[in-house]
Amino acid sequence: MPRTVITWLALAALMAGCGDLPRPARQAPSSPPAPATSAPTPAPPPASTSREGKHGKDAWPADDVNGDGRADLVVEFGEVDGPYLAVVHGSSRGLDPGRRAVVSSDTFAPWLPGTDAGSRADLDGDGFGDVLGYGSPPGQDGPRPYIFWGGPRGINARMLPTPVRVPQESELSDFQAVAGDFNGDGAADVAMSSPDSTGEDTNLAVLNGPFSREGIPSRQTLQPSPTGEAIGRLAVDEIDGRRATGLIVYEPDDDDQTSGWLLGAAPAGPAKEGRKLNAGMAAAFGDFDGDGTRDVAVGDEGHRNDEPGYETEPPSVDRTLTVYYGDGRQKVFKGTAGRAVSGDFNGDGRDDLAFGGAIGLLDLAPSHTVARIFWGGSGGLRAGGRVAGVGRAAPLTAGDYDADGDDDLVFASGYADFELMVTDGSRVLTRFTTSSLRP
Repeated sequence: MPRTVITWLALAALMAGCGDLPRPARQAPSSPPAPATSAPTPAPPPASTSREGKHGKDAWPADDVNGDGRADLVVEFGEVDGPYLAVVHGSSRGLDPGRRAVVSSDTFAPWLPGTDAGSRADLDGDGFGDVLGYGSPPGQDGPRPYIFWGGPRGINARMLPTPVRVPQESELSDFQAVAGDFNGDGAADVAMSSPDSTGEDTNLAVLNGPFSREGIPSRQTLQPSPTGEAIGRLAVDEIDGRRATGLIVYEPDDDDQTSGWLLGAAPAGPAKEGRKLNAGMAAAFGDFDGDGTRDVAVGDEGHRNDEPGYETEPPSVDRTLTVYYGDGRQKVFKGTAGRAVSGDFNGDGRDDLAFGGAIGLLDLAPSHTVARIFWGGSGGLRAGGRVAGVGRAAPLTAGDYDADGDDDLVFASGYADFELMVTDGSRVLTRFTTSSLRP
């Protein structure tokens, strides 16, 4: 029987000529949270308020939850009856599993295991990345978006998160919420599906930041879904403070590969009409040719609807990756399917792409393809080989966890509890399991 899949993707959106935008000035938080008592060694406060990495000097990326100048990993894992949300902090040596905060289901039960994509943003403008979680505290019926506030010691793993004030309550368990900067003002926003008068999630709501510590946005807007029907998944550009972020709104899916509409960003927020992309539930985005405009790669995620007659996808979608460049060019690669993650893995100033791996990373019996690296260059992406030592693992996310100016690529393998492999895009640097993160 078909099933509904809820996924946040690690994405960025195609936007040409957005230009660089200034980041908001770093401010002291009004009420820093207490240390996360679930971490055996809490992350110390940053020693300096000046740093330089892939985002430039004094840039404070959205994925830096404790403000030490390095990206942090957010990963959700565990069985349905006992899931965990963990923040693993970066260090001079990369991700350090010993410096972490782990939220148990006694505080908050996440509904979106696996990836941290679209879940990090400085939502209150205090200079520390926050975590946008989707799930429910004990006693709360149904999932919804919540905020774990970042600070000098990261999130407080034992404090109840703050519910986001949504425009209208939805009884659907698959409404989406992702963080971005959709109007380019330097304040993080939240985009989410929202019900119309009939109760169907056919509206796109944009909640503009900064948010209050009560989860209330500065303002909000509603617009019809570009799909013309209910909203499926959402995919969002990376927040880096130098540009507005675009958004991809997908048609609903039933374990098949559906199309997304790419909405460019503008001072008024996401465009009302979008560009329809090739079907494919995997997407990863960046500047693959280094020309300063945003590009987007959309690929076959690999899932298939198992109803008779729907087990396949057309040749234009099956094991296909389509790259849309900001200058209007398109490039098609064939031969693999799976998850997609982008980042500048070799530090040359152009984004690279990992695509493929375990299809259905979170399934009990996933099928497999081989993940490949597509290297960015002046002409765009070019197909490369495998990453040594990861086997058939799937790319999970990427971040500059050691603040050396390039991104580390994280692979994951397993179900419920994962083995996480941190790589430089060519070989494994470190590996650890999510079971080792349990408090």
